[in-house]
Amino acid sequence: MTEAWIFACGFLFCHFGVTLPYLEVSWHTKEVDKFSTQAASRGGGGRIMTVRAMFHICMELWGIFICLICAGGIFIATPQKTRRTRIKILMQIACMLLLGTDALSWYFRVDADKTAYYMVRISNFSVFCINYIFMSFFATYVWLTVSKHQHRKPAALRAVYALSVIGILLLIITQFTGLFYYFDDHNLYHRGNFYLLSQAIAVLGIALCLFMLISYRKNLDRIIFLSMMSFFVLPVLATIYQALAYSFSLQCLAIVISTQIMFVMDTVEMNMRFHSQQAAYEKARYEAEHDGMTGLLNKEAGWKHMRKYFDRMDSHDEAMLMFVDIDDFKTINDTYGHTVGDFWIREVASQLRHIYRQDDIICRYGGDEFIALIRNTASEQVLETTLGMFFQQLARASEQHGQDVHCSVGVCRIAAADGASLGTGSADGDAIGSVDFGQCVAQADLALYETKRFSKGTFTVYNYDRSQPAPANIRA
Repeated sequence: MTEAWIFACGFLFCHFGVTLPYLEVSWHTKEVDKFSTQAASRGGGGRIMTVRAMFHICMELWGIFICLICAGGIFIATPQKTRRTRIKILMQIACMLLLGTDALSWYFRVDADKTAYYMVRISNFSVFCINYIFMSFFATYVWLTVSKHQHRKPAALRAVYALSVIGILLLIITQFTGLFYYFDDHNLYHRGNFYLLSQAIAVLGIALCLFMLISYRKNLDRIIFLSMMSFFVLPVLATIYQALAYSFSLQCLAIVISTQIMFVMDTVEMNMRFHSQQAAYEKARYEAEHDGMTGLLNKEAGWKHMRKYFDRMDSHDEAMLMFVDIDDFKTINDTYGHTVGDFWIREVASQLRHIYRQDDIICRYGGDEFIALIRNTASEQVLETTLGMFFQQLARASEQHGQDVHCSVGVCRIAAADGASLGTGSADGDAIGSVDFGQCVAQADLALYETKRFSKGTFTVYNYDRSQPAPANIRA
């Protein structure tokens, strides 16, 4: 198992382009001196590394890879780069730099050559510095999330910025005085007398961010609030542990892991919000186009769909446009009440929807009147069969409720132009075969009037004449 782990770590080094001229693995840090002597006896230039160091570097290289994917995902998934989005990307970049510099500090530790001498100091300085910068990024992210576009920054946010600046200034002083940390002759890192001050600055900054989050709790959704609260758990625990004992660099890993958890939950919440808005939009659009009582298209939406179909008709297309009206509906309302009248409106709509196809257009025209467009057919047999079924089912429902309810129907039948069914027709067939929607509505309305005048409870059919130009004064 140990050999497999070492091989995996070595593969990661090679994969990320890290050159290992000579590598020896030590299980304990105290054995470094012995391995240094052995490496020097083989010609020098070797690098001594403990399993603990390899574990850190391996985890941090994978962490960089994950942060890179997350940063790319945030960049691609948000076409509009708001300030909050830019801060999220900067936080991911800071996480990558934090892990990269910490990995370098582990890689070059113990070595005493000139390159390692500078790299250890630069990398440790960068780890502390990026931690303070990240604290400012996170505070800004918290404020942008909870502020709801408020422009005045709270005192807590300004205090976090001040703490970050103070931390960086003390870090610069540390390079000359060993305030937070120092290095011995073997290039090993040691904590300074005021190391706990560096951790206290970080903890105070996190506490101020927590104060901001709780103060503006009412502005946040539950998922966002919990995701941001989760950020404080791991870094605080890691900071407390690292202040008391120094073995693993848990603080860097905790910050990165908490950041990814927070952003994953933030992405989940954004997706839920998007789907909720999409559902609300679809509901609003449905309600705008449909009649609330029957669920059919309302007059405006039905008119729009029918006009679109008529505009696309050519000489080969057929259709039937019909008006359906409940006979003596005022008498039904006066006799049985408006609740019963509403029931029969819904019943007629249900029967029409059940009999005709899904791609036919049926809408409530207004009151007790409906209009239906039966597409792609002008067959008299289809018309008689479907209307026969409609009348029978309505009569059956009327009998069950002990009421005399029936409907009259007026139909405008639009057959294919002469010769179209045989594939002939003239060069100006489109003009000859065009259909005027307003004239069809007028003819269907006239057919309904004739039915109600002479034979209620039946239907009348008018055939539309394509060869005659549409009169200019007929409009729906």
